Amino acid sequence: MKAVYFDSFGANDVLKFGDVERPIPKQDEVLIKLTHTSVNPVDYKIRAGHLQGMMPHVFPIIPGWDASGTVVENSGAFKKGDRVFAYARTGTVKYGTYAEYTTLPVSSVAKAPASISAAEAAAVPLVALTAWQALFDFADLKSGETVFISGGSGGVGSFAIQLAKIKGARVITTTSGRNMDYVKSLGADIVIDYTTQDVVQAVRASVPEGIDVVLDCVGGDTQDQAWRVIKSEGRFVSIVDSPSAALAREKNVKAGFWFVNPDAPRLNLISELIDAKKLQLPAISVRSINDAAAALAEVESRRVRGKIVLTLDF
Repeated sequence: MKAVYFDSFGANDVLKFGDVERPIPKQDEVLIKLTHTSVNPVDYKIRAGHLQGMMPHVFPIIPGWDASGTVVENSGAFKKGDRVFAYARTGTVKYGTYAEYTTLPVSSVAKAPASISAAEAAAVPLVALTAWQALFDFADLKSGETVFISGGSGGVGSFAIQLAKIKGARVITTTSGRNMDYVKSLGADIVIDYTTQDVVQAVRASVPEGIDVVLDCVGGDTQDQAWRVIKSEGRFVSIVDSPSAALAREKNVKAGFWFVNPDAPRLNLISELIDAKKLQLPAISVRSINDAAAALAEVESRRVRGKIVLTLDF
């Protein structure tokens, strides 16, 4: 099958286009003919070798953890031709989704929302599941609480704002000036332009009693700022860097790094919310797989609004 792959770690110049062995599905797996995938920060981190300590890697490696396509043959609850989407992480980093085909456990795959296109479906799984699991499984966000979401215009932030509002929470988020209207359209109650405003001062002015939940989608200085506005006994979850254990003890805060898990049942719930028009898709830019290297570079710049989707038009 045709794929984008690499056989050594490095920058984008290690990426190759060519034919690789097609994966063979095991008894509990689904073979999917992929039509679209999307680009996530984890893709360039894998390419650079940053995740070697977290899970085994086997060359040649095909990047990509978002899948959108059709089932090739009957398997489990799926029949040939079913439109599906999935968060495509498995136990070994090898067969990703910048390819014509992939195999995934049945437990990772869900039927795609009927109301959106295959390209749109590719933008959903990793970021929507990350937002859901971080907010609800780790942080146990409740109705009436206030959540601070850094980087609200990104893929995870876009879904996190909406899911928090569906839960009945108050949302404060940061973004640059050009994305202010976008995150407001997603439902954010208070939007802070981090390029012109003092984030800590702005949050304290709005919520002097402190924040209940922090979802850090940016890391670095932004994570440091969030520690200054969270209340005692709050919950602090990062999808970028592990929060400070010392600060967590000092402030009596539950804190941790969240690495998203495959989760078909929650993907089904997310699909229902999308079809019910209760969950808006993030901003999407659709490119050809031939532009994969440029798309990875753009995501690595950390200035992308929403998601970049790749059409697998080899």
